[in-house]
Amino acid sequence: MTPAVSIDKLTDSQRQAVFHKTGPLLVLAGPGSGKTRVITCRIAALIESGVPPYHICAITFTNKAAEEMRLRVEQSTAAAGVHVSTFHALCVRILRRYADQAGIAANFTIYDVDDQKRCMKEAIAACQIDTGNFTPARMLDVISKLKNDLEDEAAFAARANDYVGKFTARIYAKYQAMLRQNNALDFDDLLLKTAFLLRDYPNVRLELSRRFQYLLVDEYQDTNHAQYQIAKGLALAHRNICVTGDPDQSIYRWRGADIQNILAFEKDWPEAVVVKLEENFRSTPNILEKASQLIRANTQRKHKDLIATRPAGEPVVIQTCQDEEHETRHVAERIKTLIAEGVDPNEMAVFFRVNSMSRTIEESLIRDRLPYQVVRGVAFYARKEIRDMLSYLKLIVNPKDDIAFQRAIATHPRGIGKTSVQRLEEYARKAGLSLLEAAACADRVQTINRPTQTRLKAFAVMIEKFRGDSDGPVGPLMDCVFAETGYADALKKAAQDAQSAIDNVNELINAAAEYDTRTDAPSLTDYMQTIALYSDTDAYDPDAGRISLMTLHAAKGLEFDYVFIIGLEEGILPHERSLDGGKDDIEEERRLLFVGLTRARKYLHLSYARHRVMRGQFIRSTPSPFLYEIGFEGEQNGDFTEDWEADFGAEQGDVSSTRSAARDRQPAGDAASSPGAAFRVNELVQHSKFGLGRVKEYLDLGADSIVVVRFNSGQTKSLMLKYAKLERIGR
Repeated sequence: MTPAVSIDKLTDSQRQAVFHKTGPLLVLAGPGSGKTRVITCRIAALIESGVPPYHICAITFTNKAAEEMRLRVEQSTAAAGVHVSTFHALCVRILRRYADQAGIAANFTIYDVDDQKRCMKEAIAACQIDTGNFTPARMLDVISKLKNDLEDEAAFAARANDYVGKFTARIYAKYQAMLRQNNALDFDDLLLKTAFLLRDYPNVRLELSRRFQYLLVDEYQDTNHAQYQIAKGLALAHRNICVTGDPDQSIYRWRGADIQNILAFEKDWPEAVVVKLEENFRSTPNILEKASQLIRANTQRKHKDLIATRPAGEPVVIQTCQDEEHETRHVAERIKTLIAEGVDPNEMAVFFRVNSMSRTIEESLIRDRLPYQVVRGVAFYARKEIRDMLSYLKLIVNPKDDIAFQRAIATHPRGIGKTSVQRLEEYARKAGLSLLEAAACADRVQTINRPTQTRLKAFAVMIEKFRGDSDGPVGPLMDCVFAETGYADALKKAAQDAQSAIDNVNELINAAAEYDTRTDAPSLTDYMQTIALYSDTDAYDPDAGRISLMTLHAAKGLEFDYVFIIGLEEGILPHERSLDGGKDDIEEERRLLFVGLTRARKYLHLSYARHRVMRGQFIRSTPSPFLYEIGFEGEQNGDFTEDWEADFGAEQGDVSSTRSAARDRQPAGDAASSPGAAFRVNELVQHSKFGLGRVKEYLDLGADSIVVVRFNSGQTKSLMLKYAKLERIGR
């Protein structure tokens, strides 16, 4: 047995990480530094040293990453038994194994976003609260944050003392009660209940520690508090925890990720060994130089260098455009030229900050007949016909799932109306039954007419029959459900898009059949778990023969020869929300762009528009301050330079960033220690009293230098620099 990559091909730092056997290990892995190779080689080396594969647990953040890692490990060594999964999948496995201790039934359903919204809508209605102030989306977001911080409904209710808090506590409690009634967990429950299980049951924690004696956690910078506690609980007994990650690529703060988890790793594990992977095998030196310039402006990081191993390559290009149409038209033209020169469309990607920005680039690519794919993985599973089919399957797995029952019965073409379902719900609530159980004895519901009673009982019998056939391959069962429920006939009778809907369901059946072939013991429960944990990046197809369009968040973990990043304007990147949020939010936006820059192998093209339509208004845009941080000089004092004006409207608006790379620049963050250090116009600064603002003017008067700042509050202040104690946020 040999590791996945020959030892002589590992760098010294990679070799150190691979052969570190016992005790905590922090691997700080820069982009393109061979992190995945290190993880797979480390697993192989552990097995080679005598560690049984079933004692090793590796945790990643996406199903796709887990599958790729699993394949690499299996190809490299006799690794059958190594557990490789996402946090959520591991938690599902633990909760099904220890369901009694967790206080749940082992056959629980995992509610996806749509199921959660339906359940929350009912919870709010049951609390008789005005949804204008307490919308399902808002409440789900609030409750998600509470769960990620390991605060259950009882703990939150105990501290809720104002109007909003008390109503939120009521909704939280009702939502959780409905989940329990439906034998369902949402995504955050998987983490919360596992963390509580490890906290409250030392015997379970010890048993799992003995089972997983070597824990590897990838992308540790993206863990939230619940995931942090789970990893800590699993490793506390043996302390053989290896985490890999990069604080500079922590981009999920908005959904609970805490960068302090990786920054404070050595505090949690004082004996930890730290290994830095600094050699970059992906990008050219020109690309890495710009990425390094950008990220050095952040303060919440662990210093490391990006050391290039490839030739210099092409200079980074910054394109100034009239408006968004000019911008995307130029990008499409450049892509068209590259394809004509023989570049594979698979090797090109366009990134943007928000999904809505895909429209104009899609239109430009369509106009030029260029093939593309939009990476939004959940879109297929969000389609009505797919969700309809999955509701039947959810009900087969979990007969107590009333949300699935409501959807399935609504699609069932057998004349069971809303009024009958409402009466069935009333009966079920009074009798303490699930809706499916109530349907099975519908002849006792006297408020429902006899024909409908018969249909409801037949529906319950049909579901029970499917349950009896659910142990085994999923594809044939799904095919049977599609036909026998009458849903296939119902779709055929639909006037519009009938064939498209049928094709989509057939594609779902094909996906289930593929699952059957690649799984040793296929089961409907396992398949539904896989579907429920599906994520956006799992949908990326590297062999589609198409240009990839995606948000910067979706680009995490991917790489392309040619990368275009559009919309680099203040208010877009950094996003307008971050401008009001202070330093931490700005640093996260900077990390997001850093991730985008370091996806590029050979060629990086950045662009912004002078004007853009925002919320129906045609507005003047300001270049992103991040562009200035990497040496851009397209604008000075708010006006476009003469060079730019000469090019405006032409297709030669490219400004090579190397033109300004040699300029002597004062490093960000020096203002406090060096009051005379020059501030640049448009530089972001933070004041202890006035908050976040932007420099409008700087008067160099030596020790008495003055800086004029326009703050986000709307105030403009002239401040003497030696007293102001301004903190640089970025240039």
